[in-house]
Amino acid sequence: MQGVPRLDHSRNVQVRSGVPDCTLVIPTYNAASFIEQTVARLRAFLNSNPRFRVLFVCDGCTDDTAERLHEAIGADEPFIAVEDYPDNRGKGFALKRGLSLARTPFLFFLDADLAYGPEEALKLLALLEGGASLAVVNRADPRSQFIMSPCDFPTIYRRHLMSRAFNWWLRQVLPIRILDTQAGLKGFTGTAWAAVAGDMRSDGFFFDVELLARVEAAGLPVAQTPVVVRYQDPTTVRMLVHGWSMLIDSLRLRGELRRSRRKARALSRRCDQQQRTLSVPREAHV
Repeated sequence: MQGVPRLDHSRNVQVRSGVPDCTLVIPTYNAASFIEQTVARLRAFLNSNPRFRVLFVCDGCTDDTAERLHEAIGADEPFIAVEDYPDNRGKGFALKRGLSLARTPFLFFLDADLAYGPEEALKLLALLEGGASLAVVNRADPRSQFIMSPCDFPTIYRRHLMSRAFNWWLRQVLPIRILDTQAGLKGFTGTAWAAVAGDMRSDGFFFDVELLARVEAAGLPVAQTPVVVRYQDPTTVRMLVHGWSMLIDSLRLRGELRRSRRKARALSRRCDQQQRTLSVPREAHV
């Protein structure tokens, strides 16, 4: 994916200078109905923001999403890549796969329908460059703006209430302070990802929650910003279906984090005791 792209007027690819230092990972599942529009919008974003590259991860798509992606991207686009595999493993698995392949110092993930425009990632990049290890968009911020169809409002409002209740629950049981855990756009430094990647377990929608909890448990700084979001239905997250499993996952994660803290404290006490034991002969000799 390194190098300088050729000028391709048919695909509106422009010459870019420098090597990107940001990767947008986009988990994708059965998105054939809109994936060409997503590629076109991302290409326009990349042309204006040469610091970014894009990696689509096709999570065992059963339609022709992967084929449409390859066709829309073309062979002469070095800043958009596709990773695909045959089995559907879940959003979390797709993200872990994509993030493991990224080699840039700043990492982001974004929903394939671009409900959050790629331009919103620039807000997160500013927070990361300002010292945050993880940056998230916050739909609950009063300054956030929403674009939606009036006919979708009842469904979206019910989903909003369930989401707020779920976020309240998470803040009670996990070391999470932000107000919006499930927004589909997050960014973090490569260093922060390396610190928690080996412990990440979730292959599904709980990935976002687990990431936030592990980063905050590690004491890394987290920042949030208002966002412009284009609400639309249907969503792939079904709160009544996925909600219960995520509640159970949150309790399991709380137990794991508590056990890790106890082990860390026990190790710290043993180290202190060993240090005191080693210091006794020196003091006695003096």
